[in-house]
Amino acid sequence: MAVSSRRRGTVLETAIFQVALQELDEAGYVNFSIERVAARAGTSKPVIYRRWPTRARLVYAALRASRPALSFEAPDTGTVRGDIKLVLSRVSEMVDELGPEAIFGLVAELLHESDSSLFAEVHERSAQMMMKILTRGVERGEVAAGKLTPRLAALPFDLARHQLVLLQQPLSARDIEEIVDRIFLPLVQAA
Repeated sequence: MAVSSRRRGTVLETAIFQVALQELDEAGYVNFSIERVAARAGTSKPVIYRRWPTRARLVYAALRASRPALSFEAPDTGTVRGDIKLVLSRVSEMVDELGPEAIFGLVAELLHESDSSLFAEVHERSAQMMMKILTRGVERGEVAAGKLTPRLAALPFDLARHQLVLLQQPLSARDIEEIVDRIFLPLVQAA
């Protein structure tokens, strides 16, 4: 009896993600090809398209699997300030590492998808992470519970996204400190 060497599940997914990230790095987002990813990963296009119906969704899944900034796990540095600075630093590092062309291409393609569920998922996950960070801050007495609203909790991400995506400018350590220390924390700090 012959044993099948066909990869499945997480083994195949890991191989596809590795190749997708290599393709992104080598070809850029504009020239990213699912056909080349399938060939290099030793699988077929239909196998990829069954899991990720667009290249934007494949790239996002690969990035999420390999980048802490997209894991949406709330860090716990011991302070709200430290947690938010760390999250924004990770996002900035990811954009720097991938390059603006890849980020802007991905965002543009996701905006044009007829099904905007991925954007809703990203927004929901980032909101949950921020609420976890801020809830810990309330428990430690750093944050005033009565001041928290979903819109206010989203503010650090919104400001970072505005600078990175709309203005297409890097987010420096100084920018992160301004967002956290001068804009956000004064709005939510406990008296």
